[in-house]
Amino acid sequence: MTTMKKLLLILTIFSTALSIGQTNLTVQQAIEKALENNYQIKLVNANVDIATKQNNWGSAGFSPTFDLNLSNAANVSDNTNNPASFFPGKVFNDNLTLSLDMNWTIFNGFGVRINKARFEKLEAQTKGNAMVVIENTIYETIIAYYTAVVQSRKLKIVEDLLVYSKEKLDYYNLKSELGTTSSFDLLQFENQVLTDSSNSIIQALALQNAKRNLNLVMAEGVNVDYKLVEDLTFTVPQLNYSELKEKMMADNLNLKNQYFNLQLQDLNIKAKKSAYYPVVSLNIGIRPAVGYIELINSPNPISTTNTNSLNYYGNVTARYSIFNGWNRKRNVQIAEIQHSISSLQTDEMKLKLSHQLKGTYEMYAMQTKIEDMTMKRVLNAKQLWKIGKEKYDLGLINVFNLNDIKTQFEQATLNYYDRLFDLLKTHYDVLKVTGQITQSF
Repeated sequence: MTTMKKLLLILTIFSTALSIGQTNLTVQQAIEKALENNYQIKLVNANVDIATKQNNWGSAGFSPTFDLNLSNAANVSDNTNNPASFFPGKVFNDNLTLSLDMNWTIFNGFGVRINKARFEKLEAQTKGNAMVVIENTIYETIIAYYTAVVQSRKLKIVEDLLVYSKEKLDYYNLKSELGTTSSFDLLQFENQVLTDSSNSIIQALALQNAKRNLNLVMAEGVNVDYKLVEDLTFTVPQLNYSELKEKMMADNLNLKNQYFNLQLQDLNIKAKKSAYYPVVSLNIGIRPAVGYIELINSPNPISTTNTNSLNYYGNVTARYSIFNGWNRKRNVQIAEIQHSISSLQTDEMKLKLSHQLKGTYEMYAMQTKIEDMTMKRVLNAKQLWKIGKEKYDLGLINVFNLNDIKTQFEQATLNYYDRLFDLLKTHYDVLKVTGQITQSF
């Protein structure tokens, strides 16, 4: 088998593999699949469930506790030498006691209220973390989807050029068989078919890798294949930096989570200060008991006595720690330092996000201009390619001139798809840093 036939066979296999069993897939459908199947989202949803269940007054310490206890005590007392005892001699005593005890902390320096507020912030922060994962998943799905779309459009360009080269090769093969042409143009187009076939195979592999990456984001199987139906048509919106910065400060999800962390540090300071207050608790209980007393080796015929008692109790306890080695003071100071650290981290995040937004905004403005220029270059190259083919067929230019025009058209078109993708990606970078991407989808 010749080299050309091998290349064409491989290309046919790639084309067949890309077209069999395909189901249409829009970017919105891809996002829905990713949100439903993505493992990171499943894990973070489990964390949200934990935080939601933990956020209640019982976990905060507001509810009283009830304990049911059952005990059995047996002992032997030797009162042989105890003249004051009512039961002289040796006495065996056995008691079975059941108790129901309630303990309720009435006041502990507002600790219960602080704990409940902390659980609420933790739940909100956990949900915020979940939103960050969702936002990242949406962003990664969009980028993976349009990466595959770009590779698909590039493959279409390369395949169209291959079709032209094969048509010309067949034409010169026929002329060669009739003896009406030299082998020069024939060899040139044979080389072009080899080159275009190699490019098609490489580009088909790039498309498969891009689709495989999209499947990974959507948590789909390796062999699942979709037909990507979205176009690369992209309306370039006008952006205002001041408005974008306001949205970023208000809606950036990472910054929102940092605010939650700062609020948790506020609550941590209050929790440490609550140690300066007394702790007041209420204890209530009931303790029924049954048993019997037996005189061992007693001459008295009535040597066994049954016992039965019922005790109630209730008390209020107030406890205040006067001195504990200045631990309370140190704990408050440490909490205040941690709050300062969190505040510094918040300021640092704001500064980094501002720089990131500024750079992304300027990149977007620059890429908007470049995309417009590359589009004009594509239109010119496409027109030149059309004219070049016509002039070559008329014999006005040679095959070298034609190949130069063809290469310029191919490079201009492929470069345009790259620049269009860069613009599209930067647009979604802006949406992500301003916290708008989840609102858009």
